[in-house]
Amino acid sequence: METTVGGLVGRRIVSTPVFDEDTFDQDYFTKVSNYAGRYDAYNPSHKIAGYLLEIRRLRPDGTLLDAGCAFGRFLRDARRYFRCEGVDISAYALGLARERLPEIRLYHHAIQTFRPGRTYDVVTAFDMLEHVPDLDNALSSLRRLLAPGGILALAVPVYDTPAGWFFGLIDRDPTHLHRLSRWEWLRRLRQAGLRPVVRKGILRVPLPGYFIHHISSLLWRCSQAIFVVCEAGATGTVDGDASGE
Repeated sequence: METTVGGLVGRRIVSTPVFDEDTFDQDYFTKVSNYAGRYDAYNPSHKIAGYLLEIRRLRPDGTLLDAGCAFGRFLRDARRYFRCEGVDISAYALGLARERLPEIRLYHHAIQTFRPGRTYDVVTAFDMLEHVPDLDNALSSLRRLLAPGGILALAVPVYDTPAGWFFGLIDRDPTHLHRLSRWEWLRRLRQAGLRPVVRKGILRVPLPGYFIHHISSLLWRCSQAIFVVCEAGATGTVDGDASGE
């Protein structure tokens, strides 16, 4: 089993950092993160449309929770199709999201302790899980939030290809704890009782004035990020391939 915290795939770490809302303050979003001050530029309309297209192939409408919603960029477009809510640990990000989306209920909470008293047809976690110190707890919490027949859609960076290795070298975000391979992500999801039903690679290339973001099954083995959709259920295989080895 791969170790998960604090470095590239395989590095062994003794202790796990503890992050709270103070970690993800204004300085994080404007100075520390990889997209410092360019959140909207790194979340263009075509990126959000790609996520929604994949999700709506399985669930065209219903209730949706965006876990790690930050400034609400995904929710802004998802509300056209879903009855949306969001949750984030950052008070700073939620403050801006509430200004942009006053009609959407937003919760200030860590996902591990979030108990809204309801479940959702769709739960999303885009570029969120790599930040969570207790990954297994977070995955179990996301599973509990799924309504019967609901799906979890997630995107995470991976570090097991030349592209992933390169972006890992220039990744300056100290809160990127889980630098895993795509196969380890699938294993962790199954371990949490989530059954992957869709898996695709994501090509991400930031250019001056444009952000390339393309999702495709053809990119699964070579991309620096992955998109996975899961259903709640027993552990199992995905696309007939249990391990990828």
